[in-house]
Amino acid sequence: MKLMRLAVALLLVVFSSVSVWAAEPTQIEKEVKDWLTAYAKAYEKKDLNTLMSMIAPEAVFIDSSPQGRYIGADPIKNAYQAEFTQIQSVVMEPTWLTASTKGDLAWFAADMKAKVDLGKEKFVVPGRWTGVLEKRGEKLVIILSHFSYTAPEEKEEK
Repeated sequence: MKLMRLAVALLLVVFSSVSVWAAEPTQIEKEVKDWLTAYAKAYEKKDLNTLMSMIAPEAVFIDSSPQGRYIGADPIKNAYQAEFTQIQSVVMEPTWLTASTKGDLAWFAADMKAKVDLGKEKFVVPGRWTGVLEKRGEKLVIILSHFSYTAPEEKEEK
């Protein structure tokens, strides 16, 4: 009986420790979050050089626009340039993030809030972003990106 109590006590300690560990972000989650933060800042500033340095030359980007597919650095750069002429600013804020890794690859899924300023109008649009990053040297670069805007959540009427 004492052995059973000890086993149960040990299991409780292990499970309570696991829940504490789960609350702490993993190293890759931190690196991915740092990458997303740097990307969002560069995008907000319309800093094309910084953005392109964060993207692999052979990257593939998919989005919900009519063109929707951009393969390689030049088409991605052209898409950024075209978008930057249409907006005053876009501030992206992740509201949820999960990330995993294996070897030099990391992948993420994020819910985002995009605060869009077109000059004459401002609005907030929720979106989802998934991507695959690769560590090249000491730096993460994105090799696959899919971003889509989602419908705003409807609030329940009481």
